[in-house]
Amino acid sequence: MYIVIAGGGEIGSQIAKALHTQHDLVVVDTNPEAKERLGGLDVQVVIGSVTDPEVLREAKVDLCDTFLATTNWDEVNLIACMLAKGLGAKETLCFVGKQSYVDILTDPRTLEILGTRIDQVFWPQRSLAKEIVEVIRIPGAVDTEVLAGGRLRFVEYQVREGGPYAGKHLGLLDWPDGSFLAGILREGKFIAATDPGFAEVILEPEDRIFFMTTPQGFDAIQACFASRERVRRVMVVGGGSVGYMVARELVQHRLEVTIIDHNSERCAWLAEHLPGALVLEGDGTDLELLESEGLDHVDVMVAVTENDEKNLLVSLLAKQVGVPKVITRVNRGENRRLFEHVGIDIPLTPRAAAVREVVDWISPENVDYLALIEDRVELLEFQLPTDFRETPFDQLPLPRGAVAVALERGTRVYLRAPLLAAKGGDKLLVLADRQVAHEVLAQVR
Repeated sequence: MYIVIAGGGEIGSQIAKALHTQHDLVVVDTNPEAKERLGGLDVQVVIGSVTDPEVLREAKVDLCDTFLATTNWDEVNLIACMLAKGLGAKETLCFVGKQSYVDILTDPRTLEILGTRIDQVFWPQRSLAKEIVEVIRIPGAVDTEVLAGGRLRFVEYQVREGGPYAGKHLGLLDWPDGSFLAGILREGKFIAATDPGFAEVILEPEDRIFFMTTPQGFDAIQACFASRERVRRVMVVGGGSVGYMVARELVQHRLEVTIIDHNSERCAWLAEHLPGALVLEGDGTDLELLESEGLDHVDVMVAVTENDEKNLLVSLLAKQVGVPKVITRVNRGENRRLFEHVGIDIPLTPRAAAVREVVDWISPENVDYLALIEDRVELLEFQLPTDFRETPFDQLPLPRGAVAVALERGTRVYLRAPLLAAKGGDKLLVLADRQVAHEVLAQVR
């Protein structure tokens, strides 16, 4: 496919990294430094305004299959998409940050309102909020995905200093029925369960462990890692769109929610729209305020302001008081490693969810990108062609750094097992290092 990306910033550059090996890409950006930033990728960079028709013509928008507007400004993205569509782009995808734009752009009357149609709207904040809620509802987990209509669950845990698994040989650990240990992520490197020497690996603090489970197996795995039965009390600092959506979902699940924001008008709005939550006006970094509102009795702290420094300070205060789980929004991707280094449990960024949504949208119809973990590991699902020769899992031609973890066959699902074989028509789920994901698709399809 020929794809034009308007905006070579954080989201645009990450999308380019994810797509440049399989597609012809052009990135349009006003900053000349974009050429240097994207220099290691197989992409063409056009310097100029994404709302300048001449610049878009230089990028050959009239020939592109997909036009992506990924700048930090909703209005710019909207205008760029309208121009691209008018110049002949087959489909336009628009990133927005304000719910008001989401409401308009997803309205069936958009064509009448704008004079053109935007094919898909991506709202990273909504994706981030959903991810936060899922992580909150599962004690002990760092991340989770519900798959196959609820028949499978992918879950990620972190090895804790002094925890029951630190220092243990993987080969000596016996996991519950209905679960499969797919691999670990250590210092940015993915080690698949089928890689040579995997059983000899000794787990270390900060290792991330990945499981594929059935619903019954998930409950059993939870018992191995979760320190509490379930989450009851959550404190949210930041009453913007992400904080509001998180609080609303948690209230609907009957959790006790306190949400703090510094803006009095926003607090009045939150109080009106979140009748089941306690809304407080104040500074989320005020330890006296946090303690007076029972921070030491909170099960989860969520810091989701639009300021990374404030989120970091709130999270460190919560960790110092002893909050069991701290979830932190990281607005600038380069700060994520810093947050992890100082001990923040779960730093999340809207970027990862956004990149996954785009890659999944653009991928072939028989391929789904189900999860992207720290830009390093991908969970793929693809349907095997009908003429695929029946092959045992152990003999699938997968590269090192990739492991087949499960398959769907009709209405049934199967976890990896010694006698399990894949055949034509099956949906195969593979967890793979991002660097070899394209090899997986090429060798198995």
